[in-house]
Amino acid sequence: MEKEIDLLTASIALGVAAYAAIILASVARDDLGFSDGQIRYGAIFAAVAIAVAIALNLFGNRSRKTG
Repeated sequence: MEKEIDLLTASIALGVAAYAAIILASVARDDLGFSDGQIRYGAIFAAVAIAVAIALNLFGNRSRKTG
């Protein structure tokens, strides 16, 4: 049985993730004293790490199914 994510669930997850990112950036800038550049590079690194993890999971599942 394959799980399917509907459009409403995906859009709510995206909205919650965006809201959490805005709050974390605000806390990092205002309370912790990070500069905008430091926050930007941290966000880019986190996005790349998450994308690589998702890609490895996706391609790993496909290769296990075909083999």
